[in-house]
Amino acid sequence: MDPELEAFVPLFPQSDLRDPIADRKEFAALAASVAPPDTTDLEIEDHTVPAGSGVPVRVYRPRRGGQGAVVWLHGGGWVMGDLETEHPWAARLADVSGTAVISVGYRLAPEHPFPAALDDAYAVLCWTAEHATSLGLDPARIAVGGHSAGAGLAAGMTLRSRDEHGPHIRFQLLNQPGLDDRQETWSARAFTDTPWMNRDKVTAAWRHYLGDAPATPYAA
Repeated sequence: MDPELEAFVPLFPQSDLRDPIADRKEFAALAASVAPPDTTDLEIEDHTVPAGSGVPVRVYRPRRGGQGAVVWLHGGGWVMGDLETEHPWAARLADVSGTAVISVGYRLAPEHPFPAALDDAYAVLCWTAEHATSLGLDPARIAVGGHSAGAGLAAGMTLRSRDEHGPHIRFQLLNQPGLDDRQETWSARAFTDTPWMNRDKVTAAWRHYLGDAPATPYAA
């Protein structure tokens, strides 16, 4: 292992997703240990998108930025994460890119299996497009993105928007997306004992997310 990476291994909790409640607490503690971002040049607002019981979102707008936006989905294996754990990443993304970031607090599995998270994400995409003018955004310059499970949600949301003739998506920013529940690739078979992320943990994440239902193209 690269020495720089090896130094970070002890910082990560040895989560296996068998206890989602405990895993969420550890994930939140890990996120809280990250140095807070400099938000001096950002305008930050919390909103609730009126879908289902309400989807919390946090809008980061660079004061010097343009009118583009990224609807952003956090990682966490569909089981962990929220607006607070994603705050450092979302704030830095908005600041560095000069683009507004709409961070989505979607519902988590296993309490809310597929398609709950996708429904929340898609509702926020539609809300962003519908309220673009009041948010100071250009509805023709909306992208989607995320990392890990969130990137997989962004990919599924893109397909759904295409099929349902929803908002036009300018591009996808997918960071290590979760896209394949089958776990049949070489890497999935080889990396069975790696710290933080390995085959068993990924398999557990998919099981929580899909529940008893087979994967659809919007999920995997």
